[in-house]
Amino acid sequence: MSLVYVYAIARGDAATPAGLRGLDDGDVRMIREGDLAAFVSEVPESEFAEEPLNAHLADLPWLTPRAVRHQDVNGALAAVCDPLVPLAFGTVFRDGAGVTRMLLERATDLGRRFDALRGKAEWIAVVRRDRAEALAALESESAALRALRSQVEAAPPGRAYLVGRRLEATKRQELRATDATPIAAAVEAFDAAGTGLFRETLVDDATGGMLARFSVLARRDDGPTLEGVRATFDGVWAGRGYRIELSGPWPAYRFATVDPS
Repeated sequence: MSLVYVYAIARGDAATPAGLRGLDDGDVRMIREGDLAAFVSEVPESEFAEEPLNAHLADLPWLTPRAVRHQDVNGALAAVCDPLVPLAFGTVFRDGAGVTRMLLERATDLGRRFDALRGKAEWIAVVRRDRAEALAALESESAALRALRSQVEAAPPGRAYLVGRRLEATKRQELRATDATPIAAAVEAFDAAGTGLFRETLVDDATGGMLARFSVLARRDDGPTLEGVRATFDGVWAGRGYRIELSGPWPAYRFATVDPS
């Protein structure tokens, strides 16, 4: 038995790129309803029904190549469809009739999203901090840290331990306070470039010095502008241990789900 997997939604007059293959190498086709069209392929129920799919989402060897294929399909669609509303990985319906009902029920919302996404693409901007570099810059500027450092060096062993703990606690506090400034500077810079910005929620164990992660909505040809934002930010902040990593353009996954306003 098979299910219908949906990759994205476009205007009804869109066309499927020739030879486009989806998950499990299935043929990507269109289901049209009124002014809308969904790009779909068949997938096996044994893997994509709710229970097995939920189990597979925790299985990286299974998930990774399929998520990549999902992204590849939507990347190919975005190259020929404007606007395009990409759907999240794992959007599955029992049959084509279910897809048609979804298109009917979401017609008003999809119209608003088409308006918001026309001519646009999505980038991911990550603000990272190199802790050693940031601490070195902070210690060179902070009178409180310099004073505590001097106390540690001058104190006898017992007191030096206690003051050392105060020093480490003060470092953490001042570093957290300092982090807010480059994050705010990144937001201001992207706002000034006329982009849409959505700050993602980070997991508690975010690694690699990640301080903030943004989805950025901009015109499809705005890559050089965004690269200029990144370079200007790094020119100001890299010497203090803060940098922006920028990737894209991607289909606008995040802005296909958040409130268009």
